[in-house]
Formats: sequence, structure tokens, C-alpha cells
Amino acid sequence: MKVHAPFGFVTGCHAADKFMVQATLASIRHYCPDVPICLVLDGDVDVSDLKREYDLIVLRVSDLPSEEMRKLMNGNARAKHAAMWEGPFEFYVWLDSDAIVWGDFTPHVRADVDFHIFWSEISVPHNATQIPPWLPHFYFDPVKLVRFDPDFEWRGNGYFSAGTFACRRNVIPFEKWMEAESWGKETPGLFADFADQPLLNYFVHSMTRRGEIRSHMSDLQHVWRHHGADELKADCADGDWHFPPSIHRPRVAHFCGIKPFMFDLGSYSRPFTIARLEHHRKHHGSLGAWVAVLNEEGRVLADKFQRRLQRALENPRS
Repeated sequence: MKVHAPFGFVTGCHAADKFMVQATLASIRHYCPDVPICLVLDGDVDVSDLKREYDLIVLRVSDLPSEEMRKLMNGNARAKHAAMWEGPFEFYVWLDSDAIVWGDFTPHVRADVDFHIFWSEISVPHNATQIPPWLPHFYFDPVKLVRFDPDFEWRGNGYFSAGTFACRRNVIPFEKWMEAESWGKETPGLFADFADQPLLNYFVHSMTRRGEIRSHMSDLQHVWRHHGADELKADCADGDWHFPPSIHRPRVAHFCGIKPFMFDLGSYSRPFTIARLEHHRKHHGSLGAWVAVLNEEGRVLADKFQRRLQRALENPRS
């Protein structure tokens, strides 16, 4: 795909999460109305309604020019990187479909670097002597990585979620990515089973250390399970189930881990629900928007029940 603009937002959609990406799109349009949006589409799902409503540039995995790319990205989270290798923007912000724009943070996006990590914490101290157990679980095993990159320093890095970030087009060449994919196939346990996240973190930190790219870290992502929900609750205090007119600290609100469903009492979902309502309110009014959201919740619950029932039938107790 040819480049359409120097800067834009990119998000993605699989058949099962269209109802979630609607919230992501609504948040982008509300807080950043003039920024173009690309939707990476993986699978056979009709998004013509979203394309019209949000003036989207649609990038389908099935239309990628390389068979190797299509095979790599089909049916998994690597589909997001279609924007890196074939996307319409020179520099872009990626958002998973469980993330929303929470205020206009674009003035703080560092388009003068190659990769902007939306995190501000150094995960492993520079003087660490032991590998923390979460590193091979969520990212990679530094001991096994020595075989392929003996100079890589795993300490002193800020390991980040692949659910939101900003980067330059082709910041990691496709050929280089595929080489690391082959390392993982050759060495079980090298990269954790978290789709693209282990490789993305390895490349960003290793290429930065070698001076091949310039990266920057800043606090532009709020994960309520890590940061707490108090700040988001304060933003929503006077919103009455609408987007707050002002946000104390604009950033991405990322609802990873526990998905932002109202029926899940263990989840804090109000900001995401506000975005879902914003999408439906344009078509159905206030009451109709609530009905649409509740219908979506009902379908999710029904799918969960059906999967559990099927597992129980397939694995009956002896």
C-alpha cells in the first residue's frame, strides 16, 4: 500500500472483536478528529459500515503482496505489523482493540524517533544478577538468546505491552523479523507464547542498543490493573457516561488482561463502555446505545457459556 499521510492511527479487527474496535475508533475520532485512521483487517468480516463512518483506510491481511507475510499474520496478533511493512503512514500509533484514546495525547508522541515505547518504567535493574521469572514467561529467555545474539543486554530495559506503541514504517525490516521467527522455531522456549510481543521487545531494545534505531520511553499508557483506576475514575466523575470534556493526563487507556466487559465484576470498564456507547449513540440515541451494548455483552456471555459447555462435553469426568 502506498503512503497516504505522514502520521496516523492504526488499529486492528478480527471477526470476534469488531464490537470492541468500534469503541477504539469512536475514541480516536472524538479526541483526534483530524487524524487519519487505518484498520488492519484479519479474516472475513464486513467492515464497510465502519469504513464509511470513520473514513477508514482498510488494510487486509489477505491482500498483502507477500505470501510469506500473509502466512505469518493470518489469524494472530502479528497482523498488526501489516502497518509496519505495508501501512499507509510514515509514522503511526498502534492501538489494540482493547485500548482507547483517552484525551488528545498526540502532541506528546515523539515522531522524531523511530520507536516510541508507551511505558516509563525500567523493568529490570541495570545491576540485576538473576533473570526474573516473568521475563521468559512474557518475553524471551535471555540464556537461550545468547546463542543468536551474544551481545544483547537484557538488563536495564523497559519491557512493554505490544498493545500500544508508536513507530516509523519499516522500523524493523521484514527479513530481520522472519530470521528471528526462525530462531524461535529452532529453539523451543526462546520466545514466550505471546504472539508478536516477545520479538517486538527484543528488536526494539537490541536495535536501540546497537544504534540502529532511536527509541524513546514515556508514560503514555494507562493499564488500570498496574496503575490503579483512581485517575480514570476522577476523569469520569462528571462525565455522565459520555467522554469527559477534559482529561487530566491524556494517554492511551489500555484494558489488557481482564477485558472491559460490564458483566465482569473484576474489571474496571467504565471508560471503555463510554467509548462503546459513543459509537452506538450516533445511530440509536442514548437508550438505544445502552440496548446495543447490553446485547453485545449478552452475545459474549453466550459464547463463553457455549465454549465451556463444549469443553465439558469433550472432557467428561470419569
